[in-house]
Amino acid sequence: MTITEAEITAGARAIASALRVDPDTVIPFHPPLDGWPYAELHDGKVHYLVRERADVDLIAVYTDLDDFLYQLAEEATSGLARDWELAHRTGSVEDPDFDPRIAWVAKQLQLLNTVNPAWAERFRATVETRFSGLGLHDVDRHPVDS
Repeated sequence: MTITEAEITAGARAIASALRVDPDTVIPFHPPLDGWPYAELHDGKVHYLVRERADVDLIAVYTDLDDFLYQLAEEATSGLARDWELAHRTGSVEDPDFDPRIAWVAKQLQLLNTVNPAWAERFRATVETRFSGLGLHDVDRHPVDS
């Protein structure tokens, strides 16, 4: 399948609209500041890159538009969810029972569900293996309505 810039742009705009953020923050098509990912299209494939100083590293090559848009949504919602967790933190990092990842992941799932419920389920299926020691039972009962 050949992926076009128009398809990526439309998908990024849909993600940005659902999250109420600037579409340029979802995916730039030019090298932004060092350390930030960007996309280039080569032969209908998305090359997801990151530039650090003079080096450019390939993160991944995508041949499936949905997989690439999922990656963009996952990254966008992760940043928003971490910011939300910090603003709504209810515990102390000195407390050994406090795990800020619970609120972060709960909020990220909520945001991903807003963008695409199938992507939220896809992310949900990775939570317990991706976040060591974090249980879905904790994430599911954490309030994220604010």
